[in-house]
Parts: sequence; structure tokens; C-alpha cells
Amino acid sequence: MNFINSRWAKGIVMGLGGLALGSSLGCSSLSEKLSLSHVLPSGGAREFQLEPRLTRFTGEQEFFGYRRMHRATPWLVGDAVIIANAIDGVVKYDANTGREIWRFKVDGGVEGGVSVAEERVYFGGGDGNVLAVDLRTGKELWRFAARADILSAPSVSGDRVYLQTGADVVVALERESGKLAWLYNRQMTGNLSIRSTSQPTVHQDRVYAGFADGFVVSLRARDGAMQWERKLGKASRFRDVDATPVIRGQRLFTASFDGSLVALNLESGEVSWQVDLGGYTPVRLHEAESKLYFSTHDGRLVELDESSGKVLRELKLKRGMATRPAISPTGNLMVFGESEGRIQLVNLENFQGVASYATGEGVVGEPVFDRQRQQIWVMSLGGNLLALKLNHKKVAERFPWSRTRKP
Repeated sequence: MNFINSRWAKGIVMGLGGLALGSSLGCSSLSEKLSLSHVLPSGGAREFQLEPRLTRFTGEQEFFGYRRMHRATPWLVGDAVIIANAIDGVVKYDANTGREIWRFKVDGGVEGGVSVAEERVYFGGGDGNVLAVDLRTGKELWRFAARADILSAPSVSGDRVYLQTGADVVVALERESGKLAWLYNRQMTGNLSIRSTSQPTVHQDRVYAGFADGFVVSLRARDGAMQWERKLGKASRFRDVDATPVIRGQRLFTASFDGSLVALNLESGEVSWQVDLGGYTPVRLHEAESKLYFSTHDGRLVELDESSGKVLRELKLKRGMATRPAISPTGNLMVFGESEGRIQLVNLENFQGVASYATGEGVVGEPVFDRQRQQIWVMSLGGNLLALKLNHKKVAERFPWSRTRKP
């Protein structure tokens, strides 16, 4: 990748609304009291509310430098939440009290977020290093010099850790020692590039990743040998494939920024369907229905039929771009952030907003539902970690001056 051209272009795209990428987290179910069967039309007896329960600035001290891209997704582990910031590193908090448990400092911060597996936290930083630290103590276990900034979280599978650098190099490391197992490096062209990278997706014996030259590639997990490649991005401006591949059944879903959202055959890479919707965030698959949700670069959040790619419904943001949405374990609520606006809670039964919360800074990191504490975690563009309590209250329980306020 041409870093002079790419960094100039990345700054332009950041001005268009910011970019984000985060890891996917799952929860089993929400309390039945959150069932939308009791939600009435506007003016009815009950309304959803997002109320701030906890806020923590994740930097060690106030930061007055140029604006950083805080794109990390909070990672919940038991009674703790782990978050990375783009200023100075990774922090572990008590999820109930907000008390800081440990902090690991990284020069240049950690934009891409973390992955947690078997009592270890894995991440890559702006200083070009990949690290593994102890989940309980935050003590460093090993580090690997990747020699390029890292803008997405690692993927952990079996005895390997896989990651992609800002120089479009996919690296496989030994999980216990951090030693290099293999790397895959593409011949980059001189096209402009956005400031984001795909997180490698590991499925069975393959690793899938997208690149700034517009290609998505299937690699053999044991040695990095390429199995197939497919060109998606064909635009003259930003052809990057930065949407982390998402897999269900025999289909792989990904997208190029200025090009198309596609479904590919997992084994051959052949196109199953393709629609003219560009973006950089991964799709979100509905667990119970054959639907997927995708945030586009032109400020839409689109619902599509998984088998055909047919657009079913969409929401249009007033400004900025939407984050990758999260779907509640009950399957009827969706939450997403706006890069220049609010956290929005949507009723999937009618695809309409039912609550919102203004962070005052915008959001580019993926929100996470917390079933245990009945709340939503999210990282703001200002580097603040927020826990928003998800309530379903009678209108009469609210203060009179707040009853008429709509999301």
C-alpha cells in the first residue's frame, strides 16, 4: 500500500463521518420484560429508554492532540469489560462498578480493539506490535513486531492468532509463543485507500480477508497458501474491501467501500448475488431469520433478504454513517450508532426508532448488548466507554417535561 497516498485519502474519509470495525459478541437472551408485544404506538402506556448508567473516559489522562478514531468494540468477560482506545492502550474495568482493574499502555493506542480467548487478551497497536496479555493481571505474555499499524482486532482459532496490518499483510502467529507461522502479502497498487482493514475470518481450514486493492481472498489456514481470490472493488476512488467477511452455511458476505455488497460461494468464491451497496462494516446476520443488515457509506442502514440480496427495508440517517448494528438476543430490537449523531434503538417489527441517546460526540464503534445487566455498551468517538441501561417504562413514570420528547 502507498502510505503517502493512503493516509491522505484516509483523512478525507474520516472527515466524511469516520470508520469503525469491531469484533462480534453474542448474548443468549434478554428478560421477557423487554418484549415488544407491550409497546404501544406513540403516546401509549410504555416507552423504551436508554439511560446512562456508567461513563468512563478510557485514556489515562486528558488528550488534547489531534482527533483519534476510537472504533473498538467493548468485550464482555464475566463481570468485566475490556476496551481499547486509540490514545494509549487497553483497559479492563469492573462491569458493575466501573472500577479500573488494569491498564496496558501502548504508544499510538489500539484502534482495532481486542479479542479474548482462554484467559488471554490479544490486540495490535499503532506502534506496529501485536501483543498477548494475561486477562486477569494485564501482564504482557508476548509481543510480535508486525512493523505496520493495526486497525482491526485479531482472530483467534485453534493454536493460531490471525491478524491483518495496515500494510495489507495477513499474519498467522503461534498462539502460545507469538512466533510467526506464516504471512501473506499482496502486491499493492497505487489507488487511494480508506483508513480501515478487514479482520481475518477463520472458518474450518480457511482464512478469509479483504484487501485495499478490491480483492477478497481465501487462504489455507495451515500455511497461508491462496485458494481463490475474487475482485469486488472496481471503483476509481476507494475500492477497499474492509468489511470483515461474515459466513453462514456455504455463503460468505462482504463488501467493498465504493462498490458492492456480495454473497460468495465459500468454496469457490463465485458470486451468488451482488447489490450496489458500498460500505466498510461487516453485515449483521439475524440469528432467527434469513435476513441481514448492512450500513452503507452513503448513510443508510439496509435490511436485505439473505438468500437473494433483495432490499427489504432501509433507514436513512440525517448525516454521517451508521455503525455495524447489534441485534438483541430476543431478535426484535436493533441498536446502532451514528458517526455524527446518536445511539439509536430500532423496533425490527416495524423498522422504526423507539429510543435514542446522544453521546455528544458520535459513535463509530459497534455497540454490544449485555444480557446480564440489561444494558448496552458502546465506545464514543471521544474515547468514552458508556453503559446505557435499557428500560421499558410507563410514560407516567417519567418526569412531565420529558414525556413528549421523541427519539
